[in-house]
Amino acid sequence: MGKINVLDSGVFNMLAAGEVVERPASVVKELVENSLDAGATRIDIAIEEGGIRKIQVSDNGVGIQKDDLRNAFLPHATSKIAKIEDLDCLATLGFRGEALASIASVSEVTLISASKTEGKASRISLKGGEVVFEAQDSRSEGTIITVENLFFNTPARLKFLKKAANEGRAVADAVRTLILANPSVAFTFSNEDGIEIEHEGGTLQDAICSVYGAKTADNLLPVKENNSYGIKVSGYVSKADHTKPSRAYQTIIVNGRTVEDTTVQTAAEKAYGDYLMKRAYPMFALDIVMPFDEVDANVHPRKTEVRFADKQKVFGAVYRAVQNTIEANVSQTRFGFNVKPASDACDKQPPENNISSSKRYEERAKQEDLRVFNPKIDISGLFPQKSAPRDFGFPSSDRSKSSSLRESAVGAVFVNDDIRDKNTADDEDRGLSVFDGKIVGQVFATYILAERDEKLYIIDQHAAHERILYDKIVNKISAEYSQPLLAPYELSLTGVEEEYLENVMPKLVELGFVISAVNGKYFVNAVPEPAVGINFSKFFGDLFADTANSDALTLAGLLKDSLCQQACKAAIKGGDMLSLQQIERVIKSYVDDNGELPAKCPHGRPTVIALEKRDFEKMFKRIV
Repeated sequence: MGKINVLDSGVFNMLAAGEVVERPASVVKELVENSLDAGATRIDIAIEEGGIRKIQVSDNGVGIQKDDLRNAFLPHATSKIAKIEDLDCLATLGFRGEALASIASVSEVTLISASKTEGKASRISLKGGEVVFEAQDSRSEGTIITVENLFFNTPARLKFLKKAANEGRAVADAVRTLILANPSVAFTFSNEDGIEIEHEGGTLQDAICSVYGAKTADNLLPVKENNSYGIKVSGYVSKADHTKPSRAYQTIIVNGRTVEDTTVQTAAEKAYGDYLMKRAYPMFALDIVMPFDEVDANVHPRKTEVRFADKQKVFGAVYRAVQNTIEANVSQTRFGFNVKPASDACDKQPPENNISSSKRYEERAKQEDLRVFNPKIDISGLFPQKSAPRDFGFPSSDRSKSSSLRESAVGAVFVNDDIRDKNTADDEDRGLSVFDGKIVGQVFATYILAERDEKLYIIDQHAAHERILYDKIVNKISAEYSQPLLAPYELSLTGVEEEYLENVMPKLVELGFVISAVNGKYFVNAVPEPAVGINFSKFFGDLFADTANSDALTLAGLLKDSLCQQACKAAIKGGDMLSLQQIERVIKSYVDDNGELPAKCPHGRPTVIALEKRDFEKMFKRIV
């Protein structure tokens, strides 16, 4: 007797259910998608005991004809496609014909449907996939399906479900995603405690308000719809300073279908650039519309994954759409001052006594053998009718801390209050101030306070300086030559990584890497001079972590962690005490020609916070 058995339909369906029906949330997803495919404009979802005891989905769709009720629960029975070619232009959410059969095989199901073409309703009940009851029923329109006692006949599956409260939260998350993907449809979601989520239908912004609340919606930015390579991207992304500790608040919609996709996810997150801190994730709901024949939804039975014909096109379209949105918003948020022109500052001051460039500083230092060039600035104009304090009254014992201010390798000059330039001693009476505000002081030896136009600017002296130094390093970094390695570094690659390496090899060669292939193995023989000493394992691990992006490789981007570390070490530290003159010079070095302060440090931390007078009045209850 042979050893190969042909499984009967009951066993097959229960095994197939493991791929489609993982938990109550997946049942809700499949049932709601059927309602959406039926043209429903209103869907009501109710659960008991997290959906383990009962799930009920009611809609006002076109309904199911009586003759199709039994067929609807047969394996691979579907009204969505008729031939394999239909997959190339698939516009429905369901199409495999597995969901109802799988759900029915591991639960007790009752379906009542009124077909608009027949004008009457019918009922069918199944238990463990077997039909136990059929009859006419009364229902005005649409379909109501009730799933009870999930996994009653598969105790091994039942014991792996989580507590009812946890399963209920998973169902709620699934409903939120479905609402975001179908904002024009009205939804209600309820449990034993009543209605938890309610959406009356409308725009995507309305859906976000219903799902996350108005306060969260206020922190989202609309993505201006654009068309790149025939791919339209729209939706909402969070502001740069409104992040979440996980990716749970990220929704990706492709041709009306919510999916999980690393290409879109990576593109959106990379578009934020330096505005994101580590382990901080943006919130977004991105709606991507593209030709149906360029995306394959038939990857997994749960239909939560898709495969793109050209990942690079999708990555580029999403990246540009999100980046343009973030950059436009950041440019509207102005943290800075009006820098006074040189003519307003001090017409008589010699050029060599202005803020010096790196080259001028080096020449002056050689001439005078000074470690720090320290022209004096009159700041009395910032404090009318008062003599400017030198160090805000800090104890003299703390003044030694100011000597820790350092000259960075990229040429930013900071003052040491103990070193004086005798040639500029008289300049303190010339009324020079670097911006049209007032320095308030320094708190906690870390934050600089400046006031202007009824705003208080709180500047993190280390984060702001680190940003300035990082930008200067990035602007100057270049690979003038490649440094050969004493021993070539062998790369251990997967098939996907090898394909990606071949794709980006011309760019890596252009940047100064020398990589050779010998007998199917890859060896790094030389690296660009700035990359000498890199951790190869981490470097190439980070490179291959983003195989969807091959167009934006730069030496600065590849070496970002190293460059950030250099800038961090060279920057003023938190805890460095600054005198008033030092604060003046620090602010001058922070702002650009337009008086703008850097918004974020290279790690994504804020460098400046602006509080308006109104904020203080609200805190102190002067206004309500």
